[in-house]
Amino acid sequence: MSKYELRDMNGTAFKNKRKERDSQPDYTGTGMAFGKELWVNIWYKGKDKNGDPWFSYSFKEKEPRQEPREQPKTDIDDDVPF
Repeated sequence: MSKYELRDMNGTAFKNKRKERDSQPDYTGTGMAFGKELWVNIWYKGKDKNGDPWFSYSFKEKEPRQEPREQPKTDIDDDVPF
């Protein structure tokens, strides 16, 4: 069991160590709202007129994981007559 349990109306985010472009989020993580798991992206936007930091957020619902489909097996004859 993990030490962190995702609860409704909560989430976590960590520094994005794979950031390569300014358009990518500074922090990424997961959250939950109304029973739905979400991806959380956060951008640091600088400081406001009072010198306090401000951030921009985006949320995207996590899609259920789909198992990779097994490719159908076909009998291929290497001696094709054409």
